Amino acid sequence: MKKTQLWNENRVYLAGRLTEDPVLKYTPSKVPFLRVTLAVNLVVKNKKETLYIPVVIWSELAIECSTKLSKGSQIRIEGRLVNREYTFSRETEEIKYKTVEVVAHKIEFFEEK
Repeated sequence: MKKTQLWNENRVYLAGRLTEDPVLKYTPSKVPFLRVTLAVNLVVKNKKETLYIPVVIWSELAIECSTKLSKGSQIRIEGRLVNREYTFSRETEEIKYKTVEVVAHKIEFFEEK
């Protein structure tokens, strides 16, 4: 039996519609970014389900998307999964959240504003 090498790969392809209008924001170092949610429909055992996937778009691609996309726009993305952790302070306690999101590096537009 021939041994094959297993490669670690982190690549995601998704198609769906935006759940809200994208709002262009900037990091403290002036890097533009968008955070959007992509609604992806699928059918499992004749039942329609919708996944809501958080997506982050950076730099020039974020600027382009902020002018071309709106709520309901249909897109296809290619990106990678990342883990993100953040802390939220509530009165006397700090709550830590962990999430998985897609960082998109290619986007195909099907509809424009």
